[in-house]
Amino acid sequence: MKFVAVSLAILSLSLPAMAQSTITLEDFDLGSDPAPAATASRGAGEDASGGSDMEKCLLDPTACDNSEYKSNTSFSLDDVVNLGIVDREEVSDSQSSTGGAPVTAAADPLPSIDMEILFDYNSANLRPDQLIKIAELSRVLSQDKFRNYRFLLLGHTDAKGSDEYNMALSQKRAQAVATFVTASAGLPDQRVIASGMGASKLKDASDPFGEQNRRVQLVLVPVK
Repeated sequence: MKFVAVSLAILSLSLPAMAQSTITLEDFDLGSDPAPAATASRGAGEDASGGSDMEKCLLDPTACDNSEYKSNTSFSLDDVVNLGIVDREEVSDSQSSTGGAPVTAAADPLPSIDMEILFDYNSANLRPDQLIKIAELSRVLSQDKFRNYRFLLLGHTDAKGSDEYNMALSQKRAQAVATFVTASAGLPDQRVIASGMGASKLKDASDPFGEQNRRVQLVLVPVK
């Protein structure tokens, strides 16, 4: 199954000038598993069952052994409510395992992964070489197993620049990913939330200017 093609121009995400042709979501088959004959071309993070590292790390963050997706920055329901990202009335303090990874209390860490989505310097435009990864994210989140969650995309920067600058840039980058995912996965706008964290939650505090800190974090927020 293919999602409806929506051009990046419609998403208001202008690509760098080097991209001469319009890239549409029709270029990505987001709904079908790799055919057996395509095993040789399967991504490094995907096993023979068709499940990707991205999906596995979301379903069981404690067992995630992918250094990119494994996050050391956790958020609980209380955290996202206290930060003003979601309202308490919108979220649930518990979630059954049929809707994804279980959450047992408001103070427990929510299922979360980091994604190294690269952007050009001082830009929030989605780069063509990053779209396959974001398309895979769209495919994963469109699955029925995640139907009881809202998807919180948090933009992070390194420690270069002022706090104000980093907050604004991280918000724009998170929104760029959220806009693409919402359209390509056919999700209602209210199910995907974007928020900028600036440099407040570094992935590697020992290397504050390192590129590993420039990332988008996905947090699953259970809904009632």
